[in-house]
Amino acid sequence: MGCGGGLNDLFRAYGNRDNNRNTGYNDRRQDDTQEKISLIKRLYAEGSIDRDRYYSLKDRAYNGNLSFEQLMNIKESTHDNRDNSSQDNETTEDKSNNKNNSVNKYKEKLKELKSSKEKVESIRLKIQERLNELLQEKEKSEEVAESMISSSEETAREYIEKKLDIEENIQVLKKREKELEKQIDEIDKTMKIIDTKMLDYEAVKLQEELENIKKDI
Repeated sequence: MGCGGGLNDLFRAYGNRDNNRNTGYNDRRQDDTQEKISLIKRLYAEGSIDRDRYYSLKDRAYNGNLSFEQLMNIKESTHDNRDNSSQDNETTEDKSNNKNNSVNKYKEKLKELKSSKEKVESIRLKIQERLNELLQEKEKSEEVAESMISSSEETAREYIEKKLDIEENIQVLKKREKELEKQIDEIDKTMKIIDTKMLDYEAVKLQEELENIKKDI
């Protein structure tokens, strides 16, 4: 408010005089009115009252319908309202900051998930390339084994064993490929959840901005 102790002391002093209703009160009524007008001007200058209330209080003071006690109540009420408004603003700012922090946190999570997805996809591509190579090797081993059966049973057996080893490696890589595909699906689902939360925050933020605009109208 910026009133300081001086304005409070003035209110108390004038309040005491207002309560001392002795035979000299009527003689001092004009002086009291001017003192009240001075205090009303002070309240208006400090922003404690608006223009309409300023003129309303002046009229009441001139008409003798305003006491120093009432002026003191007006001052205290305005101060309390400002404190409450300040607390409301701080609460709103805290909520806004929390939402911004949440949005920033989700953005960071999305960045990490995208990076993880790129790594997983890179490994999966390498596995697919290796699978294609192994399938070709398997086909070649089968052809050689068949061609060598009539001429060299031992050589044919070696290629059959090689084919079995290749098939085992193929099964292992196919299993890994499925696991990586599952990881990619999980990453995509998580990213969609985060996107939804971020959209929700943005929608709420826009709604709050609209409400603030309406308050100023």
